[in-house]
Amino acid sequence: MTIKIHPRYTKEFIGHNKEKKIFEDSYFNNSLQHCWLLEGSHGIGKATFAYCAARSILSFNKSHSEGLSLFNDLEDQKKINILDFNYDLNNSIHNRISENTHSDLKIIEPLYDQKTTQIKEIIPVDRVRQIESFFSMTSGEGGWRIAIIDSLDNLNQHGSNALLKILEEPPKKCLIFLISSNKSNVLDTIRSRSRILKFSELNHVDTKLIIQKNIIVQNELELQKVNLLAEGSPGKAIMLYNNNGLNIYDALIDLFNKTNEIDIKNIDPLLRDITNKKNMFGIKIISILITIYLNRAFRRSLKLIKLDISKTEKESQENFLQYFNIADIPSLWENISTHINLSLRYNLDKKQTLIAIIDKLKNLKKNNEVLKGN
Repeated sequence: MTIKIHPRYTKEFIGHNKEKKIFEDSYFNNSLQHCWLLEGSHGIGKATFAYCAARSILSFNKSHSEGLSLFNDLEDQKKINILDFNYDLNNSIHNRISENTHSDLKIIEPLYDQKTTQIKEIIPVDRVRQIESFFSMTSGEGGWRIAIIDSLDNLNQHGSNALLKILEEPPKKCLIFLISSNKSNVLDTIRSRSRILKFSELNHVDTKLIIQKNIIVQNELELQKVNLLAEGSPGKAIMLYNNNGLNIYDALIDLFNKTNEIDIKNIDPLLRDITNKKNMFGIKIISILITIYLNRAFRRSLKLIKLDISKTEKESQENFLQYFNIADIPSLWENISTHINLSLRYNLDKKQTLIAIIDKLKNLKKNNEVLKGN
């Protein structure tokens, strides 16, 4: 059985009730801003929120164009000021949105590269400019036209400038949802022209529920492992699970467990995992998992870890903390992230990137040994 996992296919909206209420109030009070910037960690439901909102609003489009008597349930929604964010399989609008065939919805997101079998990191500026021509057209169903950019983190300077031009002169009855997981990537001029809606990580129960609805785990132990890796982000859990993330995390655990004998040969299992065809995100997944590992190691040093992902993870992080100071973790994370981001942006050799990370670990370990008088 295959489960479609793109946010467009989400059947049930779970959590983020406060954010939903803010948006509903703006919509039903006729004060809906033309651009909404959805901010928060990756994979916590921002894109899902945008698609669910688009489904509801475009359903209202249909009710106006075909006659309200055909859509009494939608009129009931309006009377109580609630947007139904759940998926109706019998609703042709919902089905067209899920298949990205609705004429009043424009989706801008990274494309899948057939040649490399991975997701392209940067959204070309020409694709951003398509929003301008899309908004210049008449609504196919007589109401709102909606664009979703998922995400601003995938725009370069040219793409951001093209978006800014669109936001400076927004057409009437046009709505843009901007997804961002890193506020530092968003121009101040874009932020100032947007209604900012901040999202927080989901609680453990909601995260587990969403994971169960979107992926088929092999056993309860695997479910617990992916839930802990999620850190309140179901999207992260789903992405990791479907892209060999559990195996890659085990390889990272093994790598850091050999801190006392760091060697280039230790990266071979890791390299095999990130180049595996099951992994569509390449080395980017390393950045996510190293962030998780270092964050959990830091919290472990403060005795804040309540559940271990595995016994070997605990041993690995305790070993890691013998050779590295807590103060090393932020700079180590920043250095590793820089190497990986450069690799992604300029399509650098993955093995050389991993070697650079190993060298950083070796040098930092050596410096600590000197300071300790070893």
